[in-house]
Amino acid sequence: MNKFRPEANFVQGLSGDFIGKNNIFRMIREFARYSNINSGYYMEFGIMNGDTAITAYRNLRGYVNHIYGFDTFSGHPEQKETDQIHPEYAPYFFQGNYAAVSDEFCKKNIAAATLLNSNNIHLFKGVFSDTLQSFDKSQLKDKDFPICILVDCDLYSSAKEVFDFLTNICQTGTWLLIDDYWCYRGDPKLGVRKAFDDWIESNPRVGASFYCNFNAYSRAYICYEK
Repeated sequence: MNKFRPEANFVQGLSGDFIGKNNIFRMIREFARYSNINSGYYMEFGIMNGDTAITAYRNLRGYVNHIYGFDTFSGHPEQKETDQIHPEYAPYFFQGNYAAVSDEFCKKNIAAATLLNSNNIHLFKGVFSDTLQSFDKSQLKDKDFPICILVDCDLYSSAKEVFDFLTNICQTGTWLLIDDYWCYRGDPKLGVRKAFDDWIESNPRVGASFYCNFNAYSRAYICYEK
């Protein structure tokens, strides 16, 4: 087994010359303002303890009225065969890692930090194969526009389920943020990047225009309907 430094379990956030999460959400706010997008919702897959959702809402306050978050709240699920190719490229991706606080605590954390009504914070606990299959998309019809969607689930198998789920949700002008795009040493045949490329190539409805890289490992796209 390959060894790695224990302190690498925590990867310190980067700032400075990099476009950080705060700035990308500010860009999205300006985009919404100039694009006649007046209200809508934010979705995050791999919401963990809610910190990124809090950052998103603080920058998109007045535009985002609902937050949807999905997570196991127990760390990475059991990896499938497609997730086990070159594990040495991503030694922090293993079952149980990145375990979060409970979904109840996450909701309280978001509500306290944003002052958003807790009824407008919708969290779904479990593996995506369960929660996404049972999610009733009709509940989104009166929530206006999908302003921003963040995919932060690390693994190919998880990301594939998320992108398939998003096919009928993304609209022209939806921002799609991919947190782990440059993981696996940037290999396009692995991880979330491969899941995204496969989805863009195969789905008949949604395309995505590259906007920028941000936060060192991440990439931002703006969706359009084909």
